[in-house]
Amino acid sequence: MDIADRLQELRKKAGYSQEQVAEMLGLSRQAVSKWESGQGKPEIDNIVKLTEIYNVSADYILLGIENRGTIAVPEKNGLCHEYKKAISIIAIIAATALIMVLSITALLTLAQFRI
Repeated sequence: MDIADRLQELRKKAGYSQEQVAEMLGLSRQAVSKWESGQGKPEIDNIVKLTEIYNVSADYILLGIENRGTIAVPEKNGLCHEYKKAISIIAIIAATALIMVLSITALLTLAQFRI
């Protein structure tokens, strides 16, 4: 299967017409038609957009190879575990320092009243 066949297959699986894909890419329907008929190939910026539209890798679009490697993806909605742990430690140290400053201030205030 070549890139033209993959592009047509992906479009059909996603349930889009050539015109809809062209509109999403800001191109003419004829451009999409040329890609799917093998008369032309999409430029790299359009391949990137197609990966987002069809939720596949550029490797799959270009080569027909599924990227099955495991890549560590950082959490999108929060901090990773190491950062959370570091922030917790910093918060504990800051709270301890604040308590110490308040305790010393209180002791000094009491000492002034005893004199």
